[in-house]
Amino acid sequence: MKIFRMLAALGVMASAVTAWAQFDPTVRDAGSKMRGEAITGHEYRAAQRSAQARSQTLYHYYAQPKPIVTKEQAKEAAVAIKKDIKEADTALAKLKKAHAKEPEVVKLIEGIEKHHAKAHEFCAMTEKELEEESAKSETMADCCSNAWHELEAAKSDTDKLFKMLNIKELEPPKKAAPAAKK
Repeated sequence: MKIFRMLAALGVMASAVTAWAQFDPTVRDAGSKMRGEAITGHEYRAAQRSAQARSQTLYHYYAQPKPIVTKEQAKEAAVAIKKDIKEADTALAKLKKAHAKEPEVVKLIEGIEKHHAKAHEFCAMTEKELEEESAKSETMADCCSNAWHELEAAKSDTDKLFKMLNIKELEPPKKAAPAAKK
């Protein structure tokens, strides 16, 4: 009889979890990540932050009277920034698709996409400047600064989006226990 009650209680709990999961878009099955259907918003934010950090670093390198990075390093950074923005856009498109029936969410996402497009343009300007024989530090610094500010505006809109969708920030990882010595 006790086993029957326990099984019944587990059945009720399982059906409650299933019902809850149907209404929560952040809950997904085990295979959703492998199929590329996993949508949390965090993938987007991580790529956006990476692009902004790279832009800031490149700006500070080129804001110096004499650049402290080589053209090759600057080209690599510009390519990486574009890659990060593209990654963020891909994750953002999944989020937009998941919330296509919510006009406020779609409008906010479209605003973020516009900021990303402008930042992408500044990266293209950076790459174009680097193709010149005598790339100007001021031009490079301006492009990087403008890209950073566009990404900062996108970050502000992202904060609003996360609040609107009730997406919580990821908590920092817990400190791991020291490895046991053999």
